[in-house]
Amino acid sequence: MIGQVSTISRRHAINIASLARHCYMRSIPISSQLIKTCTTSSQSHYDIAIVGGGVVGKTVACQLLSNPVFKSKKIALVATEIPTLDPDRGSNMQDSGSTHQSERHDSAPDLRVYTITPHSRNLLKSCGVWDKLLPNDFFSFQDMQVWDSVGNGHIRFHAQQAGKKHLAHVVEHKVLLSALQQRMEELQQNFQCFNTYIPAKVKHYCPPDAANYVSHIGLENGDEFRAKLVIAADGGKSVIRTLSNLGTWGWDYDQVAVVATVRTDGPNITAWQRFFPTGPLALLPMRDGYSSVVWSCSAEMAADLTQLSSKEFCQRLNEALLDPPRVAETFTYPDFPIFSDLVKGLTNTTQTIMAVGAMADPFQAPPKVTEITGDRIQFPLKLSHAITYCRPGVALVGDSAHAIHPLAGQGLNLGLADAQALVDVLAEGVLCGESLSSPIFLEEYEKKRKKANVMMALVMDGFKRLFGPSPDAVALARNVGMTSLNAVEPLKNQVIKYAMGLT
Repeated sequence: MIGQVSTISRRHAINIASLARHCYMRSIPISSQLIKTCTTSSQSHYDIAIVGGGVVGKTVACQLLSNPVFKSKKIALVATEIPTLDPDRGSNMQDSGSTHQSERHDSAPDLRVYTITPHSRNLLKSCGVWDKLLPNDFFSFQDMQVWDSVGNGHIRFHAQQAGKKHLAHVVEHKVLLSALQQRMEELQQNFQCFNTYIPAKVKHYCPPDAANYVSHIGLENGDEFRAKLVIAADGGKSVIRTLSNLGTWGWDYDQVAVVATVRTDGPNITAWQRFFPTGPLALLPMRDGYSSVVWSCSAEMAADLTQLSSKEFCQRLNEALLDPPRVAETFTYPDFPIFSDLVKGLTNTTQTIMAVGAMADPFQAPPKVTEITGDRIQFPLKLSHAITYCRPGVALVGDSAHAIHPLAGQGLNLGLADAQALVDVLAEGVLCGESLSSPIFLEEYEKKRKKANVMMALVMDGFKRLFGPSPDAVALARNVGMTSLNAVEPLKNQVIKYAMGLT
């Protein structure tokens, strides 16, 4: 059977290659490199059009360009922003002995950062993107601590418990996007037909009909083209999703995330997260001794935090990170001695559990924040999920398909997993001689990703609600649960593996 599929794929590739249009080399003003592109007519025709030039969109492009199955396919990328390469990224980055490998960044980090799991790192490595990052383009951390502001419950995670060197890697948006752009341009040199429309915005879009499964896209600059498959990677306000009548479900959290970059009084090598009734506060280690702050709270509190002076903001941060927890109240029932005795017994039991759990993996104090670097920004938080990811000739990936609460930093990891799953099923379809717009393989992609994405979204939603405003009895139960999990290593290992994308 394997031999038969291989024979079919070779014949299929030869047939498509014989029909492929003539391609030529032309200079693209956004780069000093020569990029191989297809000759464009008044209305070009593509096999695949990727709408969206962000991290997920360019990851899809790199996955396609690096897979020989798509060698004869005509592919287009539509992006709204002109990409810029890091000036430190020269062609000599390929040389492992290059002095660029040891250079530090002079500028402050980007406010937008991502927590890349080992699974996502492997995905980026498989298409050659991760190797474009310098050693100090990212920070890899081995440990994470989560604790409550109401009660003494805490839990610590360690990469070694999952058999890995690192729990995750913190990478800046601009750095990762630059690495993707560099790798994409490199891959284009050996690809038959790839066109980029940059900068460009979709003005109108006609979804495919049942007769031919071909989409029509018109851009604001007047360019038009058709595509057998449109991959929507154009974000939470996806034009392609909207015009394809692919609805969404979800809700606003009535919360805002305040983001800042800070320095601490000592090396920060751990990811920290403390839960408050108003929302979680995360402190993530970054390159060159920086740390990223993501503070989820109400809109009123966010407005206050962004208007504080740098000194006042640091003070508020340290109070939130370092102040002792509020201890949940123990209730008594003077008129019902039996109830009081029962509560007293439960309290003693929980204190014993907490003490044992704390000894299993002791609490560590986070570092003190000493200064803030640059601006503070904020963005609203919500849960949003597409009712369906696909229709014939259209597929959603990344934020166009789903948005979740950022408390675990899983948003981009889900989008990267979408990219890999979609390219895998498309490759399978090509090898079987199917059309790229075939609903058979697109539905297989949705089946693979929808369950995982919905589960992660609901888990994050559950954590957000669990640690929200709640009675002291709930807070006590929450603390006991955290501390108990901290002491049960096999169960904790499963939680770690799930968060790392290993299960």
